[in-house]
Formats: sequence, structure tokens, C-alpha cells
Amino acid sequence: MRHRSSSCLLLLTLVATTLAAAPPQDNGAKVTAPATAFELLKNSYAALQRKDYVTARTYSLVALKLEPKNQYAWSYLAAAYERLGQLPEAEETFRTLLAINPRHATAYLGLGLVHWRQGRMDEAIVDFRRQLEIAPRNRYVNSNLSRALANQGKWEEARPFAATAAELAPAEPSYWAFLATAQIKTGRIDEARQSFDRALALPHDAMLENDVAYYLADAGVDLDRSWKLISGALAATEPSLCEPESLSSGDQCTPQLRKIANLLDTAGWVLYRQGKLKEAEPYLQSSFGISPRGESELHMVILLAKSGRLDEAVKMFAEVRTHPNFGNADSSEAIRELASAAGGDAELDTLLDRAAPAVADAIPHAKAVVMVNGEGKVTGVGMPDPALPGVADAAKSLILPALAWPGYALRSVRSVELQRLGDRWSLAESYVGTTPPPPPCGGVTPQKLMLLTERRATGAQPGGCPADF
Repeated sequence: MRHRSSSCLLLLTLVATTLAAAPPQDNGAKVTAPATAFELLKNSYAALQRKDYVTARTYSLVALKLEPKNQYAWSYLAAAYERLGQLPEAEETFRTLLAINPRHATAYLGLGLVHWRQGRMDEAIVDFRRQLEIAPRNRYVNSNLSRALANQGKWEEARPFAATAAELAPAEPSYWAFLATAQIKTGRIDEARQSFDRALALPHDAMLENDVAYYLADAGVDLDRSWKLISGALAATEPSLCEPESLSSGDQCTPQLRKIANLLDTAGWVLYRQGKLKEAEPYLQSSFGISPRGESELHMVILLAKSGRLDEAVKMFAEVRTHPNFGNADSSEAIRELASAAGGDAELDTLLDRAAPAVADAIPHAKAVVMVNGEGKVTGVGMPDPALPGVADAAKSLILPALAWPGYALRSVRSVELQRLGDRWSLAESYVGTTPPPPPCGGVTPQKLMLLTERRATGAQPGGCPADF
């Protein structure tokens, strides 16, 4: 499943629908004890709007001391808990709200989103269906239900709900783009083209063009149009890039690079679909070097296998398939290309068994922050953590994926995680920045999450919110 865009659309709908039910209106009554609760709820509502979730939580809790059954207070509190990543508390709060009002306008929607983030997808779908019984014309419910079903590969079942969501929000380009994706997945290519056209005709950003380019290319249709779209998206985004001057620059340039990583992956994938393997590699490699994630790794595996670099492809795939939610990925094309390059399924199985990584829990690990030039060479090493013998020297000798594609060759500050096998330190992982890339929805990271919609917030696994395996 693909994880493209929509700016954490699914999880943001919790706050959006909570705020859509505006707080009680001041009718001019004198300020009494209930009015004090009203003022608290106004403050909680305002805090949610400005994304100050701690303050929203505080005001809601105080309001509930005054009015224990106030539905606005429970709703705002649940939204604050969810956005703070306090998912058990959010779940309990939504259930309390439903005990007070079993037909609340958005409570099942919020509960479903919490279950999604907890990896409880079946329960989330049940929640969305219950909300749909209460509010059949709610665009958020239809959208989330379609995406949850698609997450489980039920595209035919998802498509009508995606169509309803687009009908209910005709000015929302991401809804049309997701409907087009569902149409592609169910073989309705001409309908998908029309839906993509609707999306692109609306005000949109570069990420939407990225999404359309990816899905068309992934289906193997309209490849020239896909390249035109992704080239335009890159051209609009590249001017925001910067290069750190030294290790002390830290994450100064990290956000811009992480933003463009998806676009680079799409550009590489479009070129690959056009049969331009050599031209595709720098884009795919740069995306992987910025923010390695399951899907970009699979794209690299496919490219390497198709290019005849079987050993590299097998080593990468052996690592990818150990990721917690690998079972949710569509790895069929990668396996097919690997088997073709290896000479058959049995030969591939043998190679993968040989390349299987050692059990990580039993291996000493260390981390260092390094400066990398545009060719991928380490030019400076910060203090390793922990400062174990040999870590700094091992980090200095690394050659990492270069952040270099036509017109660009960028320096970067990166974190490298090393593991010790015997008396040698070897690279386990690297990524741009001094901290791991955050989950797409800004939530907790006990598991790498994933949803399945457009590029910026999609794909889904038993870990919950939009992310990668």
C-alpha cells in the first residue's frame, strides 16, 4: 500500500470534527457557576485551535470538575489526549462520552482514529461504520472508512465511501486524489484520470502533484504526464533546500530535506517505470538517504535487482523484511524482480537465508552524528553516543547514500547507527538529522506506523497512524 500525502489528514480530522462542533454560544446570561465552565470550555476550544493541546487538556479537566457530564468538555479532552499521544486516555475519554451520549456526532469517529493509531484496524472500521449510522453524510467518516478499508486491501469496498467523501467535499483536492487512487486500484483508469483532473483543477500544493504523479506511474499509465507533474513539484520545492555549514548546524536544514524526500522517491519511480534505470537511481538513492523507510527501500531493491546488482538488492531486502509491519507492504514486485535476477524462487530463498541479519537485541549499538558531503563521504564526526572504542573511526570511514540528483549535490548532517559484529562496527542505519524521522502524524513511535491514502499520510499497518513499515 502506498503512503502518499494529505498532511496527516486522517488524524487531523479528529481535531477538525471536534472543533466543527463549536462550543456553546454565550446567550448573554449572567456569569454563574455554569458560565464559569463555559469560559473554561471557550479557552479549551481556543487552545485546540492553536494546537496547544496541554492547555486544552487542562481547561477541559477543570471544566469537568464543574460539569461532569458536559459533552463539550469530554470531546475537547479526548481530542487533546489524542493529539498528545495519550491514546489509552483518549480511548477511555471517548468511551465516557459515548456512555453519556451513544449517538454523539463525532465520538465514534474519534474512537476509530485512536484505534487506528493503536494498530487496531478492525475495531477502527467498526467504529467508523457506527459513526456512519449516526452521521451518514459526514465527509470525515466516509473518508476515514474508505482509507481504513483500503488499508486492508479492500479497494472495491472502499471506493464508494471515497466517492461519497469527494461528493461531500468537492473543494477538497485530497479527497478527489484518493478517490482516483481507489479507482486505479479497481481498474477504473478513465474514471481515475477524471478524478485526478478534478483534484488538480483545485488549489493545491506540490505534494498533491507528487501524489498524482506517483499513482499514475505506479499503474503504468500516463508516464509523460507523471514526469511533468513531479518535475514541477520538485522545481517548486527545491529552492527551499539549504546545506548545513558544520555539525553544529544540527537540524537547520533537516525539515526541508525530509519534505522533499517523498518527491525524490516519486521522481525516481516515474523514471523507473519509463525504463530509465540509470536516471532513476540518484533520485531513489537520495530519498532513501534522507529518510529510509520501507517503501523507498523496496524501490531501491527493485532498481538494484533490475540493474543486475543482485547482492546489494538481496542484502537490502533481507533487512527490509525484518521491519515490524512488513506484512502490510506490497512486496510482490520486489520479490518478482529478485527471483528473476536470482534464477528462481528457490535460489532467492537460499540467498535471503544467507543474508539474514543477526538478531539485533544481542548486538551492541552506538550512534554518532556526522557531516556528509555531496558524494556521501563522511567529512566530520561528532562525539559518538556512547563513546565506545572504534565507533568514531568506523563512522569516519563510511560512505553513505549521496544526496545528489540532477542540479544538486548537498552536504548534510546525519545520524548513523552502528552495530558491532565481532570486533568491527558496521552501519545499521542512517538518516538525515540528529533525531529519527518522526511519525507522519507526530504521534508516539513505539512502532513504525502507516496509513494508506495519499503520499503525505498514507499506507497503514498494525501500528496505526500514517507512516511506513
